[in-house]
Amino acid sequence: MRFAFAVAVVVVGFMVACRTPQKKLSHGYPPPGPLIDLGGRKLHLNCSGRGNPTVILVAGGGAFSIDWALVQARIAENTAVCSYDRAGLGWSDSGPADETVEQTIGDLHALLRAAVEKGPYLLVGASIGGIYIQAYQHAFPEDVAGLVFTNSSNRVGLEAKGKVGLLWELTEAEVRSAFPLPPSVKKGLAPTRESEPFDRLPPDLQAVRLWLDVRLWEKSDPAKAGPESLLSWRKEFLREFEQTDAAKEPPLGDLPVVVVSSDPITTGSERPSRDGAASRLDFLSSNSVHITATGSGHEIHLYQPDRVVQGLARAVSAVRSRASSPRSQTPPTLR
Repeated sequence: MRFAFAVAVVVVGFMVACRTPQKKLSHGYPPPGPLIDLGGRKLHLNCSGRGNPTVILVAGGGAFSIDWALVQARIAENTAVCSYDRAGLGWSDSGPADETVEQTIGDLHALLRAAVEKGPYLLVGASIGGIYIQAYQHAFPEDVAGLVFTNSSNRVGLEAKGKVGLLWELTEAEVRSAFPLPPSVKKGLAPTRESEPFDRLPPDLQAVRLWLDVRLWEKSDPAKAGPESLLSWRKEFLREFEQTDAAKEPPLGDLPVVVVSSDPITTGSERPSRDGAASRLDFLSSNSVHITATGSGHEIHLYQPDRVVQGLARAVSAVRSRASSPRSQTPPTLR
């Protein structure tokens, strides 16, 4: 439980940074892709490759589009693939409610429309990106051809007025009571180098990432932290728990779903538990496969990119097979 709280402190830190208005770039590193105007603010989108389906890479908390570098180039050899920076991260402008589920999926939907990227999409979510891609599929089911999870967030906790608990175990009032943050939550020192696992990126991208990290640190202010993002996540986690209750059929039918995890596949007896969120992913669809990245750290796309590429290749193949199959036939499976 203490580990869960530590995760929440990190989460709060980058959410605070995301809500602090960004200064216009005057120097530094140019974005790899174009900045797409969403009507008063711009988001960075970096696309490469050709073919269907288009793969959309959604990074974890406080992470950047370039963190997918070890995966994106290899996926681009087989199909179109895009990484992007959510509002307030990387090269993207902040919005009114950064890192909330509602703004995040609305932004992504508008971004793909503005960039004229053809759907339906194969969405890939790392860490907290897992709840974003599930929420996107729930809001825009016709736009989604499949889902791939890479160590999707499992236990997100918070300490509120002396009570430590998982986010979905706390009431809204308890989550709100944790803010403003206590004076003991400090900004910390400015980053001076990229540590594990980001030191696995090529040296030139490590330099870019350090620059992005410093910019994020410069605009962070713990005193301005609020509960909005955590409340939004809590609501989405609870919706997903309800959606995958043991007595129900797979909520996504036979939609291709790949779970890439450093943990083994979940057993049926673990499904009803709310001690973690990731165990439910294996039961989202009747057409799913679990790939175990044994010994990997949390960011599998950096620790073991081959496993993520393997999972994506299987998902792309399944989506293409479904698209080419007559409606009268049983859709091909991932297995």
